[in-house]
Amino acid sequence: MALVHEIIEKSFCGEALSPEEALSLYRTDPYSKDAFMIRWAALRQSMELAGGLAEIHAQIGLDSGPCPKDCQFCSFAACNSRDPGAKRRETPLKDVVEYAKIYVEQGANLILLLSTEAYDFDRYAEICVRVREAVGGETPLLANIGDLDLGRAKRLKGAGMDGIYHAVRLGEGEITGIHVETRLATIENAGKAGLRLSTCLEPIGPEHSAGEIEERARMCMGWEPMTSGVGRRVAAPGTGTARLGMLSQPLNALYAASYRLTDHRTKLIASVHSELMANSGSNLSWSEAGSNPRDSRRRTEGGRGRSVKEIKALFSETGWRVRRGPSPGWRD
Repeated sequence: MALVHEIIEKSFCGEALSPEEALSLYRTDPYSKDAFMIRWAALRQSMELAGGLAEIHAQIGLDSGPCPKDCQFCSFAACNSRDPGAKRRETPLKDVVEYAKIYVEQGANLILLLSTEAYDFDRYAEICVRVREAVGGETPLLANIGDLDLGRAKRLKGAGMDGIYHAVRLGEGEITGIHVETRLATIENAGKAGLRLSTCLEPIGPEHSAGEIEERARMCMGWEPMTSGVGRRVAAPGTGTARLGMLSQPLNALYAASYRLTDHRTKLIASVHSELMANSGSNLSWSEAGSNPRDSRRRTEGGRGRSVKEIKALFSETGWRVRRGPSPGWRD
């Protein structure tokens, strides 16, 4: 088996790593000298690939549960609700539009509209149109909603959306009410409709093995997404997976850095709001407003959500320059 420094040198040469070599990276002790080498190498590669630029993408949550798909890690899931029959709450349209305009003024490079599976699709498409009108034609807009057939994917494209965020989550079909095949079909339908993909290897918990992570990372890279990343599961209070705990930040940083060294194409690797992650090659972070499945507050900007200003400061302190203007490449 190749040593870590040999694997890093191979990655620096732009060569594809074998599954065994990638697995060696993911299996590294996160507190070892090798782990620091991996994180340094990932930072260097990300800096070179992205030209030293980081981006801030903005998420606006449109509604909160209870959602029938019962993802055990989600605070909106009906299975995690003390009152499954509780009334769903929606962010008013005027607030969504105002959030979007403020995000553009603050310098967010992209805006994503997040909803639960229970959100009415016609209503969602209408909001997409209104947000596109509000922000103009340059800022990329992404959809993060339930699974799509081809017809709905085309409707989103026609409503002004440029892409989708979609992922095959770890434990899909076991700790969620969604089949892996359904998630894969949505990614295929989005591509046919002309929607670009943002994805992430998530949500990772302490119980997931390096082998699972390496296998799923290869799946993510195979889709050739515009952005990717490695996200630890947030132990939101009251969720079914909260008792399993969370990854440490050093282990999350190791996984993200290992992903970077195996992916020579994707310029943006997403991270949590952390200087450690930014110093390990992650150059994309999210500002969040409205509802958030990782938060118990009605408006996450008063909880775990971070502002564009805060994230800009984080990237500046870690040597990244934040891109000015819209995120490129989302349109032909």
